[in-house]
Amino acid sequence: MNVKSSANSEWVFTPDIFSSHILDDASLLSSSSELFKLIVDIIQDGISVLDPTLTIKYANTAMNHWYSTDSEPDSEKCYKRYHGLSTPCEVCPCIKVLETKKPQMEVVRYQLDNKDLGWQQLFAIPLLNRDNEIILIIEYVRDITLRKIAEDNFRDLEQQKNLLVDTLKNREHSKYELEKIIINNIERYVKPSLNYLKKVVKEEDIHMVTGIIDEIIFPLTKTRPSQIITLTPRELQVASLIKQDCPSKQIADRLCITKKAVDYHRANIRKKLQLKREDNLQVYLETHL
Repeated sequence: MNVKSSANSEWVFTPDIFSSHILDDASLLSSSSELFKLIVDIIQDGISVLDPTLTIKYANTAMNHWYSTDSEPDSEKCYKRYHGLSTPCEVCPCIKVLETKKPQMEVVRYQLDNKDLGWQQLFAIPLLNRDNEIILIIEYVRDITLRKIAEDNFRDLEQQKNLLVDTLKNREHSKYELEKIIINNIERYVKPSLNYLKKVVKEEDIHMVTGIIDEIIFPLTKTRPSQIITLTPRELQVASLIKQDCPSKQIADRLCITKKAVDYHRANIRKKLQLKREDNLQVYLETHL
């Protein structure tokens, strides 16, 4: 059988059987050993037949394709021809078959001239005589390099995913710790200072500063309704003073704007908060701001 190299990765090799097998009579072929040999040589997995000394008695085309050398494929030790070794492989299912007289399977590196070329799955099956003695070992070899690469890539992706999850958790933890430090510092230092300032400045001014501080740390303490987020900074200032039950004239004086501007902001705030005519703006802000 001639073997052509193939650019199609689905083929280990491309069989060229037509030049050496002319089917004049299909019935004659089916009744002969030629059909068996033809089928075995077309198979894209490797098949070897070994004797109990691990001498190769037969190797199909796939095996000869993988392990092409100048030596004769038959009457040679499998470990010498397939791996260039002088002693049996360290991991060898055929050795286990000789020890147990039972089928064995191993996944091993596919090596040639001490170079790693991929991965193979080896199945070794013993053939026994009437005296329960091993007379032959059939070794079936499947190339699983692409599967191993996919498994390794998936494992790497899984590790990267876990690393990313851990990183995000650590960041979330760090964010929480930072927020806790900020809030604690405000409680320990800022608010006591404001309580002291109440003795020397107007209480309404302290309320305004407190409202601004509460506005700054709000994202660290609770979640707002989505409508509150739509308010502008000036509208938030007005809303904070409305929450403190300040009348429009007082709000205008404290923010240095006109009462007409305050009324305009009130109307916009009610509109953005989607309040009805009968809804109390101050009560809503006390609950949600």
